[in-house]
Amino acid sequence: MSRAIPEAPDPPRRWRLPGWLDRYRRLPRPVLDFAAGQFLINLIHASQFLLLNLYLKDTGMDDPAIAALGSHRFVATLFLALPAGLWLRGRPLRKPLLWGSFLFPLSALLALESVRFEIMPLATASFLFMGFANLILNVGSLPMVMRLTRDDQSSEALSLLFASWAAASVCGGLLSTGLQAIGSFSIGSTRVVLDEHATLLLLTLTAFAAPIFYRRLPDPAVAPNPSKTWFHIDRADWPVLGRALIPTLCIATGAGLSIQFLNLFFSHVHHLGATAYSGWGSLSNVLVFLAGLFVPEVKRRFGWRGAILGVQGLAVALLIAMGLTELALPAAWALPFALVCFILRQPLMSMAGPSISELTMSYVGERNRELMSACSGAIWSGAWWLAARTFQLLRTWEIAYWQVFMATAILYFAGTLAYIALIRSVENRQPAGH
Repeated sequence: MSRAIPEAPDPPRRWRLPGWLDRYRRLPRPVLDFAAGQFLINLIHASQFLLLNLYLKDTGMDDPAIAALGSHRFVATLFLALPAGLWLRGRPLRKPLLWGSFLFPLSALLALESVRFEIMPLATASFLFMGFANLILNVGSLPMVMRLTRDDQSSEALSLLFASWAAASVCGGLLSTGLQAIGSFSIGSTRVVLDEHATLLLLTLTAFAAPIFYRRLPDPAVAPNPSKTWFHIDRADWPVLGRALIPTLCIATGAGLSIQFLNLFFSHVHHLGATAYSGWGSLSNVLVFLAGLFVPEVKRRFGWRGAILGVQGLAVALLIAMGLTELALPAAWALPFALVCFILRQPLMSMAGPSISELTMSYVGERNRELMSACSGAIWSGAWWLAARTFQLLRTWEIAYWQVFMATAILYFAGTLAYIALIRSVENRQPAGH
C-alpha cells in the first residue's frame, strides 16, 4: 500500500477547473517537485533525441559510426539494471535519485565536449557513464512516484511524469528552432555560432538545476525486502516478471530500431534540415503534452484496452504510412504527409506510456516495482543497443528506411497484443468500477 503525502487544503476559488484537470492540482507537492526535476533532466533527453545524431553527422561521422557511439550509453544499463533493481528494492530512493540527477548532466556534458574535441575514448566512456546515471534515475522514478501518491492518484501522477518529457521536448525544440534561426551573433571580436552544439550545450547546463528539486523530496517508508539476501528473487516472482516484460521487449526493440533514427530518416530521405525538424518535433510534442494530461480521462472512459491497445494501434498505422513515403519521393505530397504522420504518431504512442506503467506496476505488486523498473530499463537499453547495432548493419547493407519501419511495426503490433493478458489479469483483481 503506497503512503501518500497529505494534500494541502483547497483555497477559495471563484471558478472551478474541469474535473480531469483539477485532479492534477490535488496531487501532493512532492510529486510536483519530482515532475519539475524530471523536466530538467528530460531537457537533455529531448535535445539529444532531436539534435545529437545531427550534431554527430556534422562532425563527419556516418550513420554506422553514429549508431555505434550512441549504442554505448545502453551498455551500462543492460548489465547493471538487474543488480540495481535488486539493491534498491525496499530501500529509500531519495539519495540514489539525487545522485543520478547530478551525474546524468555531468556525463552528458563530458560526452558532448569530448566529441567536439575529438577525444573519442573519452566520448565512449562518457556515453557509458551517461547510461549508468540514467539507469539510477529510471529504476527509482516510477516506484518513487507510486510511494508518494495514493492509489486513486497514480494515473495523474504517472501522466504528469510522462508529460514532463513532452514539455521538455517542446522547450528544447522551440529553443533549437529559435537559436538556429538566429544563426550567430558577435560579442566584441568573438563570433558565437548558434548551431546544434550550442543548443545541446545550453540545455545540458540547464539540467544541472535538477538536483535542487530532488533534494526537496521526502523518503516515504516502505516495507523492507523480506529476503535474507538482497540479490534473491522469489521463485514465484519470475513468471510474473516474465509476463510483464514480454511486451516491453517487443516495443523497446521496435522503437530502438527506428524511432531513435527518425531525424536521420527525415534528413536523408526528405532532406529536412535540423531547424525544420526541431520545429515540427516541437509541434508534435505540444500534442504529446496535451494528450498525456488527458490519459487518465481516456482510461476512465475506455478502460485499459482503449488507453493502451487502441492508441498504440493507431500509432503503428501512422508509422507504417510515414515509412512508405520513401517509396513516393517524387510526389509533392510525400514530405507533408510524412510530417503529418510524424506529428500525430508520437502523441498517440506516448499516450499509452502512463497507462502501461500503471498496468505493469499494478500487475507485479509493490514488492517487485523496483525490480520491474530495473528489468524494464535493462530491456530498453539492451534492445536499443542491439537495435542500434542492427540499424548500423542494415544501413551498411543499404537497406531502405521504409523496410526498417516495417520491422518496427511488426514488433509494435506483437507487443500491443501481448498486453491483453496483463490487462485481463489486472481487471480480474480490481473491484468493479475501479
